[in-house]
Amino acid sequence: MRWYRSLFFKVFLWFWAVIFLAMWAAVITNHWIEEDYFRPASQNEVLHLVQMMERDQPIIAEGRKLWRKVRPGWNLVSVPADLITQLPHDLEEFADYAGQTAQVLYGQNDGWLMIGPLEQAGYLYIAVARPQWPGLLDNEDRWLVPVAMVLVVTLLCGALVWSLTTPIRRLQRTVRRLAAGNFDVSDLRHVRFREDEIGMLAGEVMDMAGALQRLLHSHQQLLRDVSHELRSPLTRLQIALGIARKKDQQNLLQAEHSRIERAVQQVDGLVSQILDLARLQQSDSALLQLQTLPLQEQLQEWVDDAEPELQQKQLQIDWQLSAGALPCCWDWLLIQRAFDNLLRNAIRFAPAGSVLQVGLSSSHGLVSLWVQDQGPGVPEEQLESIFDPFTQVDSARDHAAGGYGLGLALVRRIVELHEGMVTASNAYPGLRVVMRLPQRINTAKS
Repeated sequence: MRWYRSLFFKVFLWFWAVIFLAMWAAVITNHWIEEDYFRPASQNEVLHLVQMMERDQPIIAEGRKLWRKVRPGWNLVSVPADLITQLPHDLEEFADYAGQTAQVLYGQNDGWLMIGPLEQAGYLYIAVARPQWPGLLDNEDRWLVPVAMVLVVTLLCGALVWSLTTPIRRLQRTVRRLAAGNFDVSDLRHVRFREDEIGMLAGEVMDMAGALQRLLHSHQQLLRDVSHELRSPLTRLQIALGIARKKDQQNLLQAEHSRIERAVQQVDGLVSQILDLARLQQSDSALLQLQTLPLQEQLQEWVDDAEPELQQKQLQIDWQLSAGALPCCWDWLLIQRAFDNLLRNAIRFAPAGSVLQVGLSSSHGLVSLWVQDQGPGVPEEQLESIFDPFTQVDSARDHAAGGYGLGLALVRRIVELHEGMVTASNAYPGLRVVMRLPQRINTAKS
């Protein structure tokens, strides 16, 4: 990066230029206001005053009211010779100085140009004009000069702040998306071409996003490869277990075979969840099999499917349905799987004989579907992380219940594919997990 493209140099130069502009304007304004002078009028200037006296109707001076009557260009001002005090202070000073020198003068006083005076028939005549460039800034309007400078400096400094904060806000949004797992850094392409410190930072963030995406992809690929490789030995192990059971005619090894079978089922379930999560992470909304069905009917069927587990632990369902028939356009196989994970997770940790709440509500096209148990809940600092893969609040408890920290990760990914969000909160007692989904998703963006 060249030194003149650095952010330090740009900020320094910008503030230096603004300060220089303000000082230059102040000097010019002060020079215009205070540069007063009187000199003998030239022949042409005296002739100009005489011609005005012959053709123009004079403006009778009445103190400072005179300035309200002055028009653009040259004006002929008249006052009785013995009432010179009727002139505004600027013209009175000019007339007094002319009387002392006994000459017709040309000069500037407080921004006004004057020629005269000439006396005729007991009246003094003076030609008065305001220089054209400060025509709007008469005595009453000179406060506009500092106001205008403040506005100019404000606009310039605002432009500088905008040029600095806009790319920083883009960087902030991109980093937030990276934290959420979205590696789209297209917003930083224009920022990268700034060729200053912010542009260099944008380039580093883009490179970092690419490296993280490659690392995540390799991680997912490793999980998929390992899971696929485990399928074959698991299948062979299941076949071998079946053969061993047939050879054990007296059931001498039944207990050992049962333990092996449970372990194989657990590993097989883990491999299936890993493959499903990897598949969903590579999917997008355009691949969803959308269908419009009534949500309440589907919800009742899903709960009925879990009836054996509910009866085993003597759990009761408390329905919290605050919405009527809701026709929703979703991929129902995925939504069923997400809800089933929530329900069976609640069943797993609910105390025997307790109550499970299943709730449904709708507001402004957003459907909320939740399950709440009366179990021990989750520490507040871990409520967000329970949706990450392989995250377990209590390893001993989760493994004893058959969990590997993938169920809620699948729920979050399914909800994200439907452009929704899932949250967890402690209900004291118990944990409430809420899926919020748009009633109809928009696949045009995908």
